[in-house]
Amino acid sequence: MAGPQFIASADEREIRREREKARELRRSPWWQRRRAAGQCHWCGAVVGAEALTMDHVVPLVRGGHSTRGNVVPACKPCNDEKKHSLAFEWEPRSALLRHVDARLRERPPELAGHEPTRRAAVAVVLAPEEAALRLLLIRRAEHPQDPWSGHMAFPGGRQEEQDRDLVATAVRETREEIGLDLGVHGSLIARLDDVQAYAGGNALDMVVSPFVFAVDRIHDTTPDPLEVAEALWVSLDILRDPAAHGILQVDRGGFAAEFPAFHVGQRAIWGLTYRMIRGFLDRVDGGGPATADDDAD
Repeated sequence: MAGPQFIASADEREIRREREKARELRRSPWWQRRRAAGQCHWCGAVVGAEALTMDHVVPLVRGGHSTRGNVVPACKPCNDEKKHSLAFEWEPRSALLRHVDARLRERPPELAGHEPTRRAAVAVVLAPEEAALRLLLIRRAEHPQDPWSGHMAFPGGRQEEQDRDLVATAVRETREEIGLDLGVHGSLIARLDDVQAYAGGNALDMVVSPFVFAVDRIHDTTPDPLEVAEALWVSLDILRDPAAHGILQVDRGGFAAEFPAFHVGQRAIWGLTYRMIRGFLDRVDGGGPATADDDAD
């Protein structure tokens, strides 16, 4: 978000000078006493003195100065989220999103060990709602040429030449498929493990990379009917409920097998999307790895 016109901007020389003053201030007894309580000024979380960083209430690039009245102790998530905003331009993420962020930071994603012919990316979009988080899912439109026709899925698709990277792929595909612009309304939390794509029980020369995004609230969607039959926000608590876990019998195109699935109302979530949700929940909730039976779809 751009700063209001009445907020001055600073030139690079002035910013360097203020950064040097900030380094001196961090070494002062006053700052050591200021952060001794270990509490973040912005969200109120007690994280310990060593986990706090110095944040400028009015950022240096917005004309702020490194003075005692303009610096506060902040936890890393708040510092990362606030960036160059003023206090009235943002609010900290919910505690639930903070928990997801912290757990996903604990280890880097496992990336594909080979370079496939095709790459794809999907957006795992989370929105806070009261005491829960909701996950954005789509049901793909029916199409005879689509190996995942009618499946429950995340918004996303194949990487195209104009995409700067796989994050850009996930953002573009989400905007095209359901009208939600994550470049405007979302913030990237983390990348999940790459997933090998299967169709009809056979491995494809394609790897899918899931990216977790947070949005501030549940947004309306406008599905493109050529690609998406419906979009819905599903509570993570439903997916955690053992009653939603079951088996799906698949008999399609001469291929028949049973697969683990989440059952949400009349909808079954299986295959690629099931594996990605399982991997996400395992990391966030500390569960075990997905089983080998999850691999084919």
